[in-house]
Amino acid sequence: MLFIQLIRRTFLTGLPAAALSLLLLQTAQAQEFIWAPQLPVGSALPPISAQDQTGTLRSLQDITGEKGLVLVMSRSFDWCPYCIAQLQRLVEAAPQFQAMGINVATMTYDPVATLAGAVEEHGVKFPLLFDENVKHVNAMGIRNMQYEPGQRAYGIPYPGIFLIDAQGVIRAKFAEEDYKLRPEFSLVMEEAKKL
Repeated sequence: MLFIQLIRRTFLTGLPAAALSLLLLQTAQAQEFIWAPQLPVGSALPPISAQDQTGTLRSLQDITGEKGLVLVMSRSFDWCPYCIAQLQRLVEAAPQFQAMGINVATMTYDPVATLAGAVEEHGVKFPLLFDENVKHVNAMGIRNMQYEPGQRAYGIPYPGIFLIDAQGVIRAKFAEEDYKLRPEFSLVMEEAKKL
């Protein structure tokens, strides 16, 4: 719609093509990256039913703390160095969240055995959830669509963080357009203080 308005303005004002190109580029750059667009702040997170690193089936209700949950959606703790680094930072930040009454959990497409290995290697003391058949990533609308079934990365999400209150309502979302960049947990903590 905006593009059509710009074209009309070009014909009406005689704006040179170079100026139009610059205007379109600025418009494209001004568009804000929105992670999990199907789940705006204020909406309920879809139900969770997933095995953790011990094989225990977990729900959103039983992983949520008294005041809420920080749910980190990651690509893989097996092969993604950015996810592994983020997990290590989360291990350090988790006690601060838990002291606030907010639990911490992650979700990946990694099978239970891989998650159990990550727990042992990184000293994790919170649930790592296995998104079997990528049903949760699909329900959240965050699956990276560039991978097809059969490819190693099929089922990975665009990574990001949900801050959820005790009723399962999304109170904040944190993500970067570039999967190599991950939001600082200090930003999540500032929002968590409001719960």
